[in-house]
Amino acid sequence: MRMETRDSLLAAARPLIELAIAEDIGPGDATSEATLDAGALLHGFITAKAPGVIAGLPVAEAVFHRVDPAIMFVPRVADGQEVVAGEQIAEVQGPAPSLLAAERSALNFLQRMSGIATYTRTFVDAVATTGTTILDTRKTLPGYRVLDKYAVRMGGGVNHRLSLCDMLLVKDNHIDGAGGITPAVARARAAHPDLPIEVEVRNLDELRGALDAAPPLDRILLDNMSQGVMRAAVALTAGRVPLEASGNVTLERVAEIAATGVDFISVGALTHSVQALDLSMKVHPAEEHRPVSDPRASIRQVKAALGQRLVILGHHYQRDAVIEFADYRGDSLQLSRTAVQTDAELIVFCGVHFMAEVAAILAQPGQHVLIPDPSAGCYLADTATLPAVQAAWQTLDAVFGDAEAEFTPITYVNSSAALKAFCGQHGGIICTSGNAEKVLRWALAQRPRLFFFPDQHLGRNTARQMGLPPERQLLWDAQYPPGAEDLRRAQALLWPGACNVHQRFRPAHIRTVRERYPGIRVIVHPECKAEVVALADDAGSTAHIIKQVAAAPAGTQWAIGTESRLVHRLQREYPAQTIVPLAEVPPFCASMGQITVHNLARLLEALARGEYRNEVTVEAETARWAKVALERMLAL
Repeated sequence: MRMETRDSLLAAARPLIELAIAEDIGPGDATSEATLDAGALLHGFITAKAPGVIAGLPVAEAVFHRVDPAIMFVPRVADGQEVVAGEQIAEVQGPAPSLLAAERSALNFLQRMSGIATYTRTFVDAVATTGTTILDTRKTLPGYRVLDKYAVRMGGGVNHRLSLCDMLLVKDNHIDGAGGITPAVARARAAHPDLPIEVEVRNLDELRGALDAAPPLDRILLDNMSQGVMRAAVALTAGRVPLEASGNVTLERVAEIAATGVDFISVGALTHSVQALDLSMKVHPAEEHRPVSDPRASIRQVKAALGQRLVILGHHYQRDAVIEFADYRGDSLQLSRTAVQTDAELIVFCGVHFMAEVAAILAQPGQHVLIPDPSAGCYLADTATLPAVQAAWQTLDAVFGDAEAEFTPITYVNSSAALKAFCGQHGGIICTSGNAEKVLRWALAQRPRLFFFPDQHLGRNTARQMGLPPERQLLWDAQYPPGAEDLRRAQALLWPGACNVHQRFRPAHIRTVRERYPGIRVIVHPECKAEVVALADDAGSTAHIIKQVAAAPAGTQWAIGTESRLVHRLQREYPAQTIVPLAEVPPFCASMGQITVHNLARLLEALARGEYRNEVTVEAETARWAKVALERMLAL
């Protein structure tokens, strides 16, 4: 968190903390003062009882210190980070009466703010495959606006106006009271020429009037429109003014609203209907020795016992505590290829499910691939399913007569084994973020067009790098499939998938970091949006990013746009360079975070007993065709 952000957050929180302490503690905590020795010390942890996104750690710390400066508060995670149930959020220690007196007020702030961040993240993820940004509103708890809006940012959302004085928002009542859009806008601009201006419209006629405003408005708000009318509004506006949708926005509807093409969606529910994240604090006497199960000791013991029968793979985005035990660290395909070349019988993949599938496809006879948490999926991989891709292929068959004669299907390695097999069966191929251009050039040498899935951004960025003009690139829309004429003009058909981590980087982040660090080099992953990649100094795979940092001289400044655990690790490994996350709220991959030392230890303990828990297998025919597609790539 930037220092100015922390300072402004705590400045807003201080009077609220005073109120909270006054109402909760009053003249004193009668129970704690009666039952506990004043000089006794307690030690414990604040723990998540449910998965979520943490926000408000600086405020919770301020509460404890306000009650008693002697209380120690050590965060174990960062604001904006997803956590799993049972994960320790912060460590606390201090005088027993003070610690317990501060507990409820501290948790109240932390739970509410984390609840807002968690709910915001669900909306942000719901529209991650689109170009739409989730905004909050002024529907915040009175007095808590700065805290509520900070929590929205920690969830990946963007703040709308903070108050009535920092933006002109001409709404229906203003328009009706002023006698129409034109006079309302004229008066607003005359009174506050330096403020950005947004106008609310209720129908297409009002939209036309708003579009006629000169100079153009900064934004137009589509209020309570149906999805059909919003689509018409997007077509009518044609990108001249950014459009914001508002009214009756629910989690169930938000993806459909985003699919209309609006630029922003404002959601009052982020702050007015929040459910607190369930957290708890458990303490014990500080001097009391409590034997606890140490998963690290168990992992070391099993690794020593299994010896060369076991190999543990750790993807770059894994937690440091997991990477500590990895025999190999790297990208998914590199790890799989390395593991199957060993004599290890047991391959434990600390990554997400599609990665373990690749290892299982490539595994030698007698090798078993296992994963600590089989539910650790991949948002990007899940954006494309075999039935959906097959339906698109049937449309291409109908338009061209024979899709396979026209299109080479390419799937990014971040996809299911079923889609890899689809490519194998149809003369297609697999690519990684490191070899995408080589693969796309090969594909276009085989057939006149390519069908790339699931990541639209890797496909678009690679096509752009190859010099393929934008008008020859076409985004597939399952709900409103492109017409035959558009398909015939396209040379690259792109699936509308995206990574919910890399999707969160925006051009504004690059502009901000360049202002703060003159001369800084910006390097991003090609799963980022095209406008982000275009503004960066370099783009490449995770391995490419690491290689560039490793080769740079001391004193180099980097802003890195990729998953936060890797960025933080690079900060520690290259202290002679200045390395900062590209975004104010660094994104963490929640799926990667599902792998912990605890479930790794449970898996290894089961292996030590001869139990093959969480083994990942791929059906034989699927594996055969997927391997064909993989081998085509490896032969390049």
